[in-house]
Amino acid sequence: MKKVLFILLATLGFIFAHNPARAQRIVRVKLSDGGSTLNAHFPRDYTDRTFIKGLAMYRNKIEDLVGCLILLEDKDKASIIGQYIKSGEPPLRSSTLSDVLYNSKISSASAMNGSYMVASVAASTASIVEVILTDVNGVLVPETSIPYLDICRAAKNVDKEIKKKIYYIRSAKVTSVHSRTYQEINTEAGISGTVFSAGGKVYNSSDQFKTDYVVSVDLVSLTNLLMTKNCDNLISNSELAVRQQVQQEKMVVDRAEQERRMRESELNAARAEANELKNRVAEMQEMLRSQRVVADEYRAQVNNLKDELMTAQKKVTRLQAETVEVQTRASQVTASAQAQPAATESKATNLVQKSDISVISEVKNLSSEEVKQMGFKEVKPE
Repeated sequence: MKKVLFILLATLGFIFAHNPARAQRIVRVKLSDGGSTLNAHFPRDYTDRTFIKGLAMYRNKIEDLVGCLILLEDKDKASIIGQYIKSGEPPLRSSTLSDVLYNSKISSASAMNGSYMVASVAASTASIVEVILTDVNGVLVPETSIPYLDICRAAKNVDKEIKKKIYYIRSAKVTSVHSRTYQEINTEAGISGTVFSAGGKVYNSSDQFKTDYVVSVDLVSLTNLLMTKNCDNLISNSELAVRQQVQQEKMVVDRAEQERRMRESELNAARAEANELKNRVAEMQEMLRSQRVVADEYRAQVNNLKDELMTAQKKVTRLQAETVEVQTRASQVTASAQAQPAATESKATNLVQKSDISVISEVKNLSSEEVKQMGFKEVKPE
């Protein structure tokens, strides 16, 4: 069975190889008309936006665009004046993005054909373009973040006619534009890729989607923005608040200066007291040093006096002993003398004789020679 099948396939291959015209088979496919979906209306939310050329540079930093005052000089010219957002209050990012806004095909008859709103994508008379729009990023300045006072001050001296051309960018969005071009083809030609039929014509595309981005903004005229705000009152109240703040700050500064002076006075007094105590301590230390010198001298004198006292006490002890000894000898002598008074007195009485001369009128001292001549020996006192 396998051999029969192989032979059959080989025969068919040989026939087709030698008859190529017979090998081509034309398949006719009936396409439904897509004209009803061609040039579909763009959503109002998208067409109401303001698209300004030259803002594509903000695609990756769209938060730097919102809050700006922009001057629309002509229909196709604009100048950014500056950004006005309260410090520390960044714009809010939108969380409802990534939804497809538009998915349709446009022809050269579309009002949007070649418009910047679709990144200048354009269809010719022999082509149509498939367009897919998707918001990929968006930021908004909340009401509480708009610095009305700063804007009032900035625009205070702006000419009224110029002020009418100034707008405040309240929000901004980045939209991706995916596009693919379909070319009209002959229905008898071979088809490859994606096919689309509209108005009895067939369009074919083998391209991949191209991606571009457009930036759109929501503008509020400066006049309307400040319509509910009385700039004069805002500025006056602000100036009053500034003056009050300056006064309060001045009072705070004055109090701080008074406190500083008081503290400085207390510090000077404390320093003076500390210096006085330091001097007193130095005087007392000097006094103590002097007292230590005097004490050392007194101590030396006391030690000397102690030595003299000991010497004197020893002398007293010695003299007391000698006195006792002398008293003892004296007592002995006294006792001995009292034992012989009567005999001595008796002998003396016997030796005394009454002379014949009653009165001696002259007395003289004999010299040693005269004494010797008289026969007396020389007597030396003991």
